[in-house]
Amino acid sequence: MKIKNIVSLLLASVMTVSSFAVVSADETKLYSETVDMTNVKADKEDGVVKEFEVPDGDYEVTVTTGGDTETKANVYINGGERVRAYTLEAGKEQENVQRVVPLDGKITVKVIGENPNVTEIEVVQLPDRKEKGEKTTIYIAGDSTAQTYDYTKNYPQTGWGQMFGAYFTDEVVIENRSMAGRSLKSYNNDGRLDKILTEMHPGDYVFVQFGINDGAVNKPERYISVEDYKKLMTEKYIGEVVKRGGIPVILTASAAGWYDDAESRFVESRQDYAVPTAEVAEETGCAFIDINKIMTDAWNAMDKEEVLSGYFVCEMLESKAYPTGTNDTTHMKPKGAKVVAGMVADAIKTEIPELAQYLKGDAVFTDIAGHWGETYIKALADKGLVDGVGDGKFNPDGTVTRAEFLKMAMDAAEIPGHAYRDGECLDATTDDWYCYYLQGALDKGLIFSKSLIEDCEYEYVNKVLAEATEDKEAIRLNLNIYTGKFNGGTPITREEMAFILDNCFSYRMREMTLKEMKESVAPTDLVISSIPEYNVVTNVMDLKDYNTINAEYRGSVEDMYIKGLISGMGDGTFAPKATLTRAQAAVVINKLANLLK
Repeated sequence: MKIKNIVSLLLASVMTVSSFAVVSADETKLYSETVDMTNVKADKEDGVVKEFEVPDGDYEVTVTTGGDTETKANVYINGGERVRAYTLEAGKEQENVQRVVPLDGKITVKVIGENPNVTEIEVVQLPDRKEKGEKTTIYIAGDSTAQTYDYTKNYPQTGWGQMFGAYFTDEVVIENRSMAGRSLKSYNNDGRLDKILTEMHPGDYVFVQFGINDGAVNKPERYISVEDYKKLMTEKYIGEVVKRGGIPVILTASAAGWYDDAESRFVESRQDYAVPTAEVAEETGCAFIDINKIMTDAWNAMDKEEVLSGYFVCEMLESKAYPTGTNDTTHMKPKGAKVVAGMVADAIKTEIPELAQYLKGDAVFTDIAGHWGETYIKALADKGLVDGVGDGKFNPDGTVTRAEFLKMAMDAAEIPGHAYRDGECLDATTDDWYCYYLQGALDKGLIFSKSLIEDCEYEYVNKVLAEATEDKEAIRLNLNIYTGKFNGGTPITREEMAFILDNCFSYRMREMTLKEMKESVAPTDLVISSIPEYNVVTNVMDLKDYNTINAEYRGSVEDMYIKGLISGMGDGTFAPKATLTRAQAAVVINKLANLLK
């Protein structure tokens, strides 16, 4: 790999201070220096500045502030703002600990503010990490398109890095350090790159993806010229990783979902920094994934609406951060993030073959060979609509819970969940993975049943989604607020399955456009899609146990049976009270997805 020599990008200003320092810097010991700063007076313009000349290596710097008077300060290291402005009450103390990579053999600490009250600065060299880690680690340094999101605050926004681990075996650790709003410059100035560099081991990978926020000329903390972008990428993001025995991988920015109606195609996006990223890869020989081009080419081979359904385009109530909806074609939902993560994983096979050994590959569940549902399970896995139970197994004859089937049915029908609303999601809490599906199902009336919801009650309310402002009126929505228990962990029965399946199918059909409806298969033709070996009864009312089907669910069983989405058992019964198996669920969900695609 051709890597240029590291050249300084920042000039550190130096202020000579008279202070007491304890230094250890002989060849047999790690460098350390502790400086007492209590008698150093802050300059009105530059605050308190201390420069350390240090040996090459990785460091931990601790800046301690506080005193008898109120402290107002923020901390810069090597020109980058590491700790934003903060205030401490008189008598309080704060230690600001930062990982640091020297710049031109120096570490420059600058503390500014109305009253910085710096009492001590400690610089300690970290031990070299000459051996590989216990497991290979992939670090991801990127922006909001790769970030891992807290769904309790940001559902359903998802970064591709959040989904990346699903494509690797447990021999690899994924450390997604991506952060929203960052450019190549601000990510470095924040100290986020230094933290990766001071943690990584030889043989680790650092995936670097920026180029969306870098051209923001109105935000100087982010903006970086193309020339400086290439310089910083080459000398630090690539050079410092290589110096530590790591493997840098640079990616172009994720493509936006920009569709040209006149041309009937998705257009190129983010090229202002994608082109220089490719140039850096060519100049340095660094591993390179042109995910921008990969995405754009893939989008143009797909249906427009299918592509946009993966972006952060949200209906009302779907997003907690944007309750009135969004039309964001930069960021992703889980569906789109998973697709992009898969594209990156696929690119590894050709661009970074030595890393490909850790990919899970195309193998599907080890315990379904020869099972009657094998074909359906594989098809569903290919669509990304089903997960295993761990250890590469599917457990086809195991049971399915109500929550699991609700998720599968909503995903297959492409019905989005909704952001969790406290007190409006029955017995689910934010700790329950399915709370977003349950909230959406309640809002859309997909599970309303006295039998399915224990102690079910509901109240019709006019809910305020957004308070009025000077410019806008309050936004309100009429909703049914339910109380009761869904008992999401309870194994679902076959009749309950039919009820949820019917409601998801019907909801999606109501939401489909006229064009989509014309392209759908006519319901009268769907009986042929049922399972031949199971479909031994041609009239649902001829089922031996028809009268044992719950009256609330009977209509759904009939409707789904006629449409060929469900079948009776081999003995001429439906077995409405029997629990649904995972293989049976795979069959009906696969049929639903095929019908509505």
